[in-house]
Amino acid sequence: MTTVWIVMSCALALCLAAMLLLSQAMDRHCAQILPLGEPGAVLSGVLRGAGLVCLSLALWQCIRWWGPAVGTVLWLGWLSAAALLVAALLTYAPRSGAAVVAVAGLFALAWTLAHGVAA
Repeated sequence: MTTVWIVMSCALALCLAAMLLLSQAMDRHCAQILPLGEPGAVLSGVLRGAGLVCLSLALWQCIRWWGPAVGTVLWLGWLSAAALLVAALLTYAPRSGAAVVAVAGLFALAWTLAHGVAA
């Protein structure tokens, strides 16, 4: 039972990290967090690619644990929640919120890769 909650938390954290990465590919949101200002074309592409990888891992994790029908619906729900949370974090606490999301996303990525390879 505990594993289900860990998987759900990791899927949400991966969706949060993906939304943060996708938001950082945009000029306005990148200037909120990084002092660099606008991301270049290369950095923007890398951020979008990393966001796509996180979204794909979250979808894979949801489908792996709950099957294709329920997993896809659960992933879409986490995606919606992550979009709202990242929008709120960028509005009220851009730098500290981004740091929390980044750390949670790294832990979720590490857990997903460690347990996904073993299973």
